[in-house]
Amino acid sequence: MKEITFSKRNTFLILLTILLTGAGIFMIGRFAPQTATLEPTRSPDQVVAEQAAVEGTQAFFQIQSEAGKDAWLEHFCSLSTESGCAFIQMGADRLWKKYVEANTSIQAAVKAVEQVSATATEQVWKVDVSLSEPLPGSNKTQEETYVLAVKTDAGWKFDRFLLEPEIQALIERQQKENKP
Repeated sequence: MKEITFSKRNTFLILLTILLTGAGIFMIGRFAPQTATLEPTRSPDQVVAEQAAVEGTQAFFQIQSEAGKDAWLEHFCSLSTESGCAFIQMGADRLWKKYVEANTSIQAAVKAVEQVSATATEQVWKVDVSLSEPLPGSNKTQEETYVLAVKTDAGWKFDRFLLEPEIQALIERQQKENKP
């Protein structure tokens, strides 16, 4: 068997190379961008439609009974489509009566969870709603809902909340698309 000998200098250089390689690998792992935290680039339409869905939902749930129904409707309708505004106006008297009787003052925080579906002129968003107190007749301060944002001549606007059958159809479609 042949003996291999290393000088102190060569031993030092080998150990230094191993140490620097290990330190380099550690630094790259520690300071390199993490791919798991990178989000895909969203289209401008997606950003604006999400904002419309969130702002319209917040305007609907943000209630100050002392400010009056007209102020609430004016704010909501400024963020909504004409049909969305008309739909809310149909039930506004009944809603507002409950709000006044309960002296309602509710702050709402709304966060978009995900875009559920999209076309060139419509986007459905799943949103989380957090209320400072429950609405009259309810005990919930947290709600998950689906909203429709529509592209109009004036840009993206909140249109309406989806009905339960529409939500179920969307969920079923998503489940079918996600099956292997």
